[in-house]
Amino acid sequence: MRDMKLSISMTDDELRFGWLLLALQILVLPTLLVLINGLLAVPLSNAVLNFLLFVLEFCLTLAVFHRFLLRSAKRAAEAPFRCLRFAGIGLIFYYLGSFLCTGLIRAVSPGFLNVNDLSILSMAQENYALIVFGTVILVPVAEETLYRGLIFGSLQKKSRAAAYVLSTLFFGLIHVAGYWDTASPVTLLLCLLQYVPAGLCLAWAYEKADTIWTPILMHMAINQFSISLMR
Repeated sequence: MRDMKLSISMTDDELRFGWLLLALQILVLPTLLVLINGLLAVPLSNAVLNFLLFVLEFCLTLAVFHRFLLRSAKRAAEAPFRCLRFAGIGLIFYYLGSFLCTGLIRAVSPGFLNVNDLSILSMAQENYALIVFGTVILVPVAEETLYRGLIFGSLQKKSRAAAYVLSTLFFGLIHVAGYWDTASPVTLLLCLLQYVPAGLCLAWAYEKADTIWTPILMHMAINQFSISLMR
């Protein structure tokens, strides 16, 4: 059986700056942009404001992790079929898991709608091109590098179970945390559960393919399909 330990590790500097970037992404950047936007004579629309957040997170990710991403790209180039194979299998697992999870959620709450999906839909109606570019190109690179590369990758060497649980938990929380003051706790919990299949399948594909570009490609495909339904 192949050793499940990831062969591409982050350096100590990447880890230190990565955890700082994660804290900034969760606690500082969204709030700071909203505050700055409130000071503008003509505030930016939600679509443009979120696109700027996507760009900022993407640029910071490249600044901190460009060497990690390059090392991982070289690993993918050594075994491209493996990278694509596990991306494909991961997508199948994801859609099956998502179908079952959403079905169970709607059995409990028939009128359930994911608040983050509704927000993206609203922004897509404002500026479809910006939101497509942001969610399909920029977001997957930033989120996969942080939630799979940083969280899962650093924990996987010590405890695979903790790596799966915590990377999936943080991945779900970042998608619902911004709605704590507008949605009920039950709705937020159901939204969080809806991200479990994605979190688990993306981490699984990363571990099996041994390159961060596999979950990045998966994430891009998932977001592209989802946003295409919003036309």
